[in-house]
Amino acid sequence: MALIERHTLIAAPIEQVYRISQDYAVRYEWDPFPERIEPVAELAGPTGGLAVGSQVHIRSRLGMDMRVAFVQLQPPTRAAVKMVQGPWFLTKFAGSWVFQAQSMDSTLARFRYNIVARPGLLRGLIEPLATLYFTRVVEKRLAGLKAFCERPASPSGPLQPPSDRYESS
Repeated sequence: MALIERHTLIAAPIEQVYRISQDYAVRYEWDPFPERIEPVAELAGPTGGLAVGSQVHIRSRLGMDMRVAFVQLQPPTRAAVKMVQGPWFLTKFAGSWVFQAQSMDSTLARFRYNIVARPGLLRGLIEPLATLYFTRVVEKRLAGLKAFCERPASPSGPLQPPSDRYESS
């Protein structure tokens, strides 16, 4: 089992950072990992937004497909998923965002992956390689989120966070 965790300080309020991190309408603008994200309609929340139990199909830019289910949504501090279906080389996969307000305009963002490679003779090779890959993914995702949240206000006014359309459970 490998635990990968990275964090960064973002100069933005916690509510804004959380909303941006979980809003698939803006995800492609800052997140270098997904090629495509599709909520699984029959498993979305009652209002069409995310809820615990909601599932999402993700295709990475490398072509890996994974379906994850939300196991925790606590705006504006936590969101967590676990793999329901995934690439052949993973037995288990879980990811979480944890946000802590450091001040009114500063948020510590933590991103964590927990991965377990398929058992067998190749586990000793696969898990270290998967750890290296997912460590780079975590670092790039945090850097993208930070850059997006800290971008200057447009001439037409300050940056507006996405609408809050998520349910907490």
